[in-house]
Amino acid sequence: MDREVLCESLIVWLETFNLDVPHGNAEELSDGIAMSKVLHQIAPDYFTDSWLSRVKTEDVTNWRLKVSNLKKILKGILEYNIEILGIQIHDFQMPDVNAIGESSNHIELGRLLQLILGCAVNCTEKQEYIQRIMSMEESVQHAVMTAIQELMTKEIATDVDSEVGEQLRRTVDELNNAVEAKEELMQSCHELNQQVTVLQEEKQNLAIENDRLPERLNIAENRDDPTQVTHH
Repeated sequence: MDREVLCESLIVWLETFNLDVPHGNAEELSDGIAMSKVLHQIAPDYFTDSWLSRVKTEDVTNWRLKVSNLKKILKGILEYNIEILGIQIHDFQMPDVNAIGESSNHIELGRLLQLILGCAVNCTEKQEYIQRIMSMEESVQHAVMTAIQELMTKEIATDVDSEVGEQLRRTVDELNNAVEAKEELMQSCHELNQQVTVLQEEKQNLAIENDRLPERLNIAENRDDPTQVTHH
């Protein structure tokens, strides 16, 4: 997976949220403010107003303040995964928040956004978020789906009896089914177009036949007319 493309696609994905702070590029996201608001929208019962208030929003230009915000976000995501979703992310390279805060590193930002995406597709309102992904432009949708599937392979249920593993599998199935349904719909449209073309050709052929009909009738009438019979 091209990590640069992934980051750009996930920045586009953030457009599906109603945010009142700049979030159009890596630089604008590097202070963590927009990402904290996204988490607050995804799971307001966990990322509460109180949690949100701990993310500094005034004059966050110093990279140390940015990194402090980003650490709170990463910690919040990992705790949400364990405490609410019952999953632990294993064997996934965690984002380097220093690189994001200091230089708006695209690859590291992409990893952090990928973790936020994981929260969205596993939360109680996951259907809503999956629908939003489905309505995005094809190439962005593909990158986002790939990011989800990669994340799914890194998630382990912390409780053996947990239903979360099953939920995750169901979520992936739902995503795949939605993609398949979309492809089937496009195939049906293609087939309908072909049928219309065939019908139009048949209609043209019938029109030609109709034009020739008087001429044929004329010939047939002459053939049946006894006055036209040749006497030997």
